Amino acid sequence: MGFESTYLWEDPIQSGVIFGSVFASLISICYYSLISVCAYGSLTALLAVLSLKVYTYVMVTFLKKEVPCNPLSKVAELNLEIPEEKISSIANNASTKLNATLLELRRLFLVENMLDSIKFGLSLWVLTYIGSWFNAMTLVLISWAGLFTIPKVYILNKAQIDPVMDKVKAQYDEISGKVFAMIPHQAKPAEKTE
Repeated sequence: MGFESTYLWEDPIQSGVIFGSVFASLISICYYSLISVCAYGSLTALLAVLSLKVYTYVMVTFLKKEVPCNPLSKVAELNLEIPEEKISSIANNASTKLNATLLELRRLFLVENMLDSIKFGLSLWVLTYIGSWFNAMTLVLISWAGLFTIPKVYILNKAQIDPVMDKVKAQYDEISGKVFAMIPHQAKPAEKTE
């Protein structure tokens, strides 16, 4: 079962636990330092496991009752090792994306394409307003909540959403075509002949 099944709420208990614990942690980070939140969260998990171990010990040793299911067995069976190949792959992908991003930012800041740089400038201008309304942690909280709600809402209402999105895309394409037509195209530098 992958993460996609989690944010699509195919297993509501697992999805609720993951969503709720991360959401509570994010809200805690808004009010307390990250170190305090990590320390208290780890301490809570340790106390929960210790309580479960004591409960199991008392049930088996003193009351001679069999514990039907040990919830820690699933955690104990998890393979927490990350293969070196996976780390290398992630590092290579990250460096490739970082280099591509840096090249794109250079292109946008040096106005190599007027339309793209204008779009970038407008995006930055919009971000100034978003930054004045929300701090980064609020945006992370909204994004986390959106990750667990938007896909499920889309799947449940796909028939109503798709026609609206098609109209919005058509209008966006029309407007961007008109704007692009008004901006003079820059002459491409002549290719060097050898």
